[in-house]
Amino acid sequence: MNIAIYCGSSFGNNIIYEESTKNLAKKLALKKFNIVYGGSLQGLMGIISNESLKHNNMVTGVITYDLVTKEIENKNITKIYKVDTMNQRKAKMEELADAFIAIPGGFGTLDETFSVLTSAQIGHHEKPFAFYNVNGYYNKLIDFLENCVKEGFIGKSFVDMLIVSDDIDEIIKGIESYKAPQSKWAK
Repeated sequence: MNIAIYCGSSFGNNIIYEESTKNLAKKLALKKFNIVYGGSLQGLMGIISNESLKHNNMVTGVITYDLVTKEIENKNITKIYKVDTMNQRKAKMEELADAFIAIPGGFGTLDETFSVLTSAQIGHHEKPFAFYNVNGYYNKLIDFLENCVKEGFIGKSFVDMLIVSDDIDEIIKGIESYKAPQSKWAK
């Protein structure tokens, strides 16, 4: 199984993000879940890739040509795809992945997250998505999404489909037992 990891090219302000990312890499390697990620050495992206390699896990990166030097491409990973645009990067990661986990990150992480969730909502894929909610990082986002349901802009099943936990074992279990909701446009 290939798991796309969406995460920051920064470390964040709390060591817990680095430690949790290392633990995630170890647990995914133990399950033989390969990593697909943004191809960088920077921040949590570097941690997830290098820690995964330490545990003999396969790591595939997808990076844009213009980010090769800015984000600093990890040349030690198993495979790298270089693409022209961020949209191509997102599409390639979605294609390669069997499931998705968002760990703490910024605009890029959120962009990738919402792109994949939108694809699920309209029926382009039926793959599980998890928020690794380290340090309650995604609490306010989940509250916001629940408010979107309350206000009638997102169907409840599309928020209920999300796996949200600070426990990696619970996330893995949720991925393994995932059942996709019916797409928004299904008849």
